[in-house]
Amino acid sequence: MLYFFVFKFDSMPNNVKLKTVMLLGISKFGEIIMKKVKISIWGINVILIAIILFLVLGKGFNNGNNKVDYKTYTVQRDNTNYFNGIVQETDKRVVSDEPKSEDESLVATRVINGQEVTKGQILFSFYKNMGSDISEVNAEIHQAQLAIQDYNSSEKKTADQIELSKNQEMLTEAQAKLTKLNQAQNREVLAPISGTYYKDDSGRSYIYGAPVIQGNVNEYSLNKIKIGSDVTVIKNDGSKISGNYEQKDTIPYSTNNVSYYHFRVSTDEKLPYGMHVQIKTETDGYKIPAKAVWSNDTVYLLKNNKKHKQQVTMTKKGQSYHVIDGLKAGDKLVLK
Repeated sequence: MLYFFVFKFDSMPNNVKLKTVMLLGISKFGEIIMKKVKISIWGINVILIAIILFLVLGKGFNNGNNKVDYKTYTVQRDNTNYFNGIVQETDKRVVSDEPKSEDESLVATRVINGQEVTKGQILFSFYKNMGSDISEVNAEIHQAQLAIQDYNSSEKKTADQIELSKNQEMLTEAQAKLTKLNQAQNREVLAPISGTYYKDDSGRSYIYGAPVIQGNVNEYSLNKIKIGSDVTVIKNDGSKISGNYEQKDTIPYSTNNVSYYHFRVSTDEKLPYGMHVQIKTETDGYKIPAKAVWSNDTVYLLKNNKKHKQQVTMTKKGQSYHVIDGLKAGDKLVLK
């Protein structure tokens, strides 16, 4: 067969021979290129498979050697309650530095704006000329006194005793009248309650009672306000003071859809009127199991699968511990 091919090839014209040789060369070159492409594709596939196996097996190897399966406890939210409040007065009384009549004048002001006062303290003094009225009453008193003296210097008779009683009654009435006239002539305005004197821009004057914190609570949280219970008052600058629930209304001030009640909180520290505060009820803290406590008030927080030592402030109640400071809700604790 080969002989036949050669024979045929030799018998071909030269131009045909050239074309035949060229076709055979191109075909052979194509076969070589295809083989190289196939080899390259297989090489790439092998490399990709090797990379995938390395990543998968390597990750599994690392996880198997480094990750520790800790038993944990998630800190739950405590039973702390927050309410809003505003510092208001326990009582508010009107006082006036205005004369009651045209013939009365203010002669002394004994208080300044913002001053602390006590009940019965003199705030303002007025004067009104009551001289003629006082003279008339003094004359009545003198007449009654003379009549009584005359009775005492004479023999006692029934008729005289009746007259004596009338004179004694007249004297008592005249003396009471004189006291009122003197008070009217030198009238004084006294503080009706203990508190703070304040005069507003319109000229009206008040005595504000002791400042207390007033808040409101709806019917669903009313049972959380326990009279006498301690609270923490957070002022508008973030500082904290102690207080306690002093009063809780039994009758709601609003009943639209939901009933609301007023309550009061007292504090040892005096706060300025109008300050807005937050009222935090005292709690036992975050309850955690005994297995979460290691030693010397120490717990371990789990973060990114690593233990972190944490010192806390806590107390023990029964079989549980209550953390007051050092944890927050959502923290994961490593158990023994």
